[in-house]
Amino acid sequence: MQTVAKTSTIKLPQLAVIKLALLVISVLVVIGVLIYNDRLVEQLKVREQRVAQLLASSLRYFQNTDDFDATLYQDVVDYVRNSGVPMIITDRDNEPSYEVNTYRQFNINIPFDSIIPKQERLALLKNEIVRMDNIYKPERITYTDPKTGLLSVTNYIHYGDSIILAQIERMPLIELLLGIVVVVIGYLSFAYLKRSEQSNIWVGMSRETAHQLGTPLSSLLGWTEMLRLNMNDPTGVAKIADEINKDIERLNRIATRFSKIGSKPDLREQNIVLVVSGVMGYLEDRMPKLGNAIAFSLETSHDEIPVLLNRELFEWVLENLIKNATESIESQKGSITVKIDHQEKNSLVIIDVIDTGKGLDARRRKEVFRPGYSTKSRGWGLGLTLAKRIIEEYHHGKLFVKDSALGKGTTFRIRLASKNNGSV
Repeated sequence: MQTVAKTSTIKLPQLAVIKLALLVISVLVVIGVLIYNDRLVEQLKVREQRVAQLLASSLRYFQNTDDFDATLYQDVVDYVRNSGVPMIITDRDNEPSYEVNTYRQFNINIPFDSIIPKQERLALLKNEIVRMDNIYKPERITYTDPKTGLLSVTNYIHYGDSIILAQIERMPLIELLLGIVVVVIGYLSFAYLKRSEQSNIWVGMSRETAHQLGTPLSSLLGWTEMLRLNMNDPTGVAKIADEINKDIERLNRIATRFSKIGSKPDLREQNIVLVVSGVMGYLEDRMPKLGNAIAFSLETSHDEIPVLLNRELFEWVLENLIKNATESIESQKGSITVKIDHQEKNSLVIIDVIDTGKGLDARRRKEVFRPGYSTKSRGWGLGLTLAKRIIEEYHHGKLFVKDSALGKGTTFRIRLASKNNGSV
């Protein structure tokens, strides 16, 4: 047999993929909100410019006509006041009015205490004018002399952002802070889930170790007792010694399996029919110790099907599937059938593990591979998780529930490449 090197791509763990996806989604949401907020601010700025232009047009009209309607002008002023847009109307020399009796007309939506001294009030207005002019260009109010036709500036309208607009402009900072809080909470939640999953995995690994060791150790105890009973029968002792040797080899394989977890295994060309047959033979000989009378059968389209395998790990997968099938059979009689089909046209090998057990409902078909999931009260929920990882990450194949129905049994399917042609 020759060892064949296989180039594989780096695959992120599922939890890392979820974290990365959430981070990308969060960034996209923040960008989307910022873009929407920016457009909303621009629309409000245009609205406030139009409000200032409305007041400017009204003043121009009233200054250039003899038909002055004070009521209409007051309606315009009231509309401007209700809009919340702050405005200061200055004279031709750009000086604001600080008189109390002109406050409502020439200084709109400018909050300050009207009882403060005039000079201080004037200074406040001038400072506000400077701040407003840094945001918007002031509107000019002009008057055309009907006799000379000369155009002159009579007033300026200085205006700034309303309180609502200022609050909306601060929204990105608030949204950023909220986004950080959400990301931190999400990170802490995933960190907790990861620690919980790691804890389950460690517990599961310890129980899986005990489970793996249980069959050969129990078998060795039985063979030891049989040795005592067959001390005077050399032929019987020889047969028992062969079985003991099988269990010792089994213990060595278990140690090898656990040593390969987490490292890149060597894939060698193996006849998968012989590998499957060997696992089934070992388990069938020891099946009476597990309880029910379960019939084993192997169906194959070819006697020899070469596949790149790590034998120790693949046998572990098959044992987990068969034992899982055995535990799902609750009746006194049942059957477990393993079918091997070589699809030479597609260079695929299909292995189906079919049982007549209690079956799974649709919701549980994907959950059976989740770490910690088990339908047994004393289960550890790691065998199928390890099996899926061994097939998909180490052998670049697929392991999934092909079919299942309550009360009728379950079929687990393994898909592998029969040649070194990449993942399937």
